[in-house]
Amino acid sequence: MTAIKPTLVRGKPRGMEMVHLGSKESREFIESEAIDIFTTMTNGGCTFQQALGAVFLSGMNLAHALEKNT
Repeated sequence: MTAIKPTLVRGKPRGMEMVHLGSKESREFIESEAIDIFTTMTNGGCTFQQALGAVFLSGMNLAHALEKNT
């Protein structure tokens, strides 16, 4: 049987970058937004995969908007 390989390499997921938000308030705000989006999607009858996709895309949209402003 083959061993399960970890997805983390030196503390970050393979092929992804990590961002440090700087403050507890920032992290809590982002968590709250993600939970609100996920809850709205699942209460609307969407699948788990669709709800996760909505959270991901909302984060991508926000990052793109912030990048334009800098």
